[in-house]
Amino acid sequence: MTYLLDPAWHAEKTRLDDLAAHYDPGTAAVFDRIGVAPGWRCADIGAGGGSVVEMLADRVGPGGHVLAVDNDTRYLEPLAGGQVEVLAADITADPLPADHFDLVHARLLVEHLPSAEDAIGAMVAAVRPGGWLVVEDLDWSTVSTVDPPSPAHERVLRALRELFDTMSYDPCCGRTLPRALRRAGLDDVGFRAEPRPLTADRERGVPLWEMFVDQLAPHLLGGGLLTQADLDAFHRLWHDGESTGFGPLMVSAWGRLPGGA
Repeated sequence: MTYLLDPAWHAEKTRLDDLAAHYDPGTAAVFDRIGVAPGWRCADIGAGGGSVVEMLADRVGPGGHVLAVDNDTRYLEPLAGGQVEVLAADITADPLPADHFDLVHARLLVEHLPSAEDAIGAMVAAVRPGGWLVVEDLDWSTVSTVDPPSPAHERVLRALRELFDTMSYDPCCGRTLPRALRRAGLDDVGFRAEPRPLTADRERGVPLWEMFVDQLAPHLLGGGLLTQADLDAFHRLWHDGESTGFGPLMVSAWGRLPGGA
């Protein structure tokens, strides 16, 4: 296995919607910072459920253009039309239009790819001189924090780390992004980082965190990394109404390609 998450999972759209609810505000803050404006040509790579595509389409208006790119476009096709174009493609194999976009954006994509340097290089090649690249990925350094301490939580984290080692997923990707953008030749590099607080809820639990583990459960169980009792204890933890912790750190990094007006 090389890709961490299965896009055909039965609750994938729900998971993507929950991700959007948590992370779209931070993405919007970055777009505010770099000044995404009407008429811009933008590309969202690994566009997933399409929430960022809709955000960009609203900002660039009818005079702009948003290219939504993903291997699996089932959730993007309904957005096609007007200023939105949908493309089924893999940026590691299918080049984007060169020197074309005012903004190229990717969230929760680079961490899954075998070579972050190659992926960032492919995206930089699509940015016009003076345009921006924004890359957002997770760093798992904050996930071990939970109160009160929980053996169930620690067992799941240990199993996830072992699973990550069997594939191309990089749990430290987020922290490397600012340096990677500088090495790719971008100027005005900046970044923001935000952990998601996790608060156990007796009714809802913590869907974002629990769905991630549930989607990987067949691999965790099948590989002998966890037992069903371990998973049950993990879910009870996030429904106890008491436990608190942090999810992975979301690192958003941006940089501008030199040149342009």
